[in-house]
Amino acid sequence: MNSIIRKQRIINQNNIGNKYIPKPYKAWEKEKEKEDPFYVYILNFENGSFYIGHSRELKERILEIRNDNNISGFGKEPKLQYFEIHPNRQAAMIREAEIKEIYKNNNREILSMISRFQDLVKELDFE
Repeated sequence: MNSIIRKQRIINQNNIGNKYIPKPYKAWEKEKEKEDPFYVYILNFENGSFYIGHSRELKERILEIRNDNNISGFGKEPKLQYFEIHPNRQAAMIREAEIKEIYKNNNREILSMISRFQDLVKELDFE
């Protein structure tokens, strides 16, 4: 099975499809990966673009993104708009890929997800 790696995606030449390959981050450097819950999150940047990712340590990951010069064009102050908690990295990776697909195909659905989440936060008085 021949593969070509481009921009953190592996393109399978046997027409099975694309598979997301996550880039490792410092927040992942913990031993019991499979047992720890992971967050899937959506950040909104100053220029209006979204960043969808997953991490074991949400607060730490947001700080990494703020200090990461490789995320060019987004601006330096991402705002957390949405998150979900999953039982392990595998589940989080699957959900992250689903949300990215939703974003690619229907940007309005992402805005609706964010709006419903923020309404829930207000209703539960977590602000």
